Amino acid sequence: MVHSQRLFFILLATATASVAAGMYDKPWAIVESADASSVRKEFPAAITRIDGQSTRNSRESDPIEPGKHTVTVRFSTARVTQSPAEEVREVPLDLAPCTRYRIAAQRTEGTQWKPQVYSEPIGECKRKFKQ
Repeated sequence: MVHSQRLFFILLATATASVAAGMYDKPWAIVESADASSVRKEFPAAITRIDGQSTRNSRESDPIEPGKHTVTVRFSTARVTQSPAEEVREVPLDLAPCTRYRIAAQRTEGTQWKPQVYSEPIGECKRKFKQ
């Protein structure tokens, strides 16, 4: 009985590990909210949807398959009331493998803003897939 229970837990742990590794078994990209910058007049923007699907975390996406995607970002402040159309922007991105994309809400004039996208390599991914 004890031997069969051990075997069951070993199989369960193996299955769980393989499911978790599934997102990282090929090159991936990540989209996340950028940090605030008073110098560049940028603020964190919430990542609300990727290709029409809601995200689990508005600060950082799950790993995404490289390629063309549409990212929906939202920015609002407590100081200024904006219409819902002014709060949301759709950003078309062509995601490269092993790359992190950070999106900031950059103030233009008055209460207007535009999405600003920065990219950087994901070192772990590049090492793993020798890119």
